[in-house]
Amino acid sequence: MSKLLKAVEKAKRNRRTQEDNWIEKGQSHVEPALAGELGDNDDSSGIDQDKRITTADPLGGAEKCTIPKSFFDDDLVLDELLLAKNRILTKHSSSSFTDIYNLLRTQILHRTKKKGHNVLMVTSAMPGEGKTITSINLAISIAREVDQFALLVDTDMRNPSIHKYLGIDVSKGLSDHLLHDIPVHELLVKPGIDKLSYLPSGDPIRGSTEILGSPKLQELIMEMKERYPDRYVIFDCPDLLNAPDALVFSSYVDGIIFVIEAGKTSREYVKKALGLLEDRNIVGVVLNKTDKESLDVVI
Repeated sequence: MSKLLKAVEKAKRNRRTQEDNWIEKGQSHVEPALAGELGDNDDSSGIDQDKRITTADPLGGAEKCTIPKSFFDDDLVLDELLLAKNRILTKHSSSSFTDIYNLLRTQILHRTKKKGHNVLMVTSAMPGEGKTITSINLAISIAREVDQFALLVDTDMRNPSIHKYLGIDVSKGLSDHLLHDIPVHELLVKPGIDKLSYLPSGDPIRGSTEILGSPKLQELIMEMKERYPDRYVIFDCPDLLNAPDALVFSSYVDGIIFVIEAGKTSREYVKKALGLLEDRNIVGVVLNKTDKESLDVVI
């Protein structure tokens, strides 16, 4: 092996070690610090039918779903070191870290797929409990399924943050569609992960509760839900107790994933937040940031 190749291999090993160290040390619990800072070429408009491709069932060879070719086009190349630092799944994430979210994905799919419940929101009682990381990693994990694809939507219009975890700059998003009629397909971002699209929120805005309750958004959600039956739409929503946005939005989705930060979220806050969702379909409660590297879905 030449000296150059040896140097390349050494650099790769160092990079992996650095990622593993970040994960092991939990340095990626950045949401509390970033709280307040921090889509399909889809489709919502028009993918040429000729550009669609069909996946085959790896077990039986039967055709299972039709996926637009655009889902496999990577617009961006994300910084995997930054993703690892922010606790976002990458192809180099440890198997234990990956398994956590694969388990969450499996349980969510088991509870929703047969019912056709493919529009889900993720929320929490208070900010900084890990809902955004949960939203991103769940969407990535779903997109890794052979016959599923995912659309991740930032609906925290007061403090949009998904783009910060992904380490990218976005200038427009959902609010530009709702307020200025910009077509959704012009706003979607392909974050370099097959079968995953991302719709940013756009610039933070006031009056987000009224916008989230608008008939135009309801129509868009129905369009997102029905365009591709094999797609899950994951909405990262604000927390429940500081603004009415998430409660308003909860009436449009098929199911809700509620995130609790272990050792921090008080029983009183959890009870109060779940009380607001009394008539909604809660498909899972995720216990996040436990001492042991794990997530627990308790409902």
